[in-house]
Amino acid sequence: QTFDIVFKAPRFDANGKKIANAKFVKVLQNGVLIHENVELNGVTRGAIGGNTAKEVTVGPLRLQGDHGPVAFRNLRIKAM
Repeated sequence: QTFDIVFKAPRFDANGKKIANAKFVKVLQNGVLIHENVELNGVTRGAIGGNTAKEVTVGPLRLQGDHGPVAFRNLRIKAM
């Protein structure tokens, strides 16, 4: 399985007011487009802090692998 993900974090103005939602610009699975320009209107369910988590512009990448044996390799992260 391969995934190519282009993600844009939410943006905030100088006062901390959100001016743009986070967005999955493009998500490909095995070369097939599965999401394009999908806006997120809040934190994801896996956010650190749970239901009280706040949106931020920079945070950790968290990979889920708790449904049986799984391995990750060749991870490449590029800030844009």
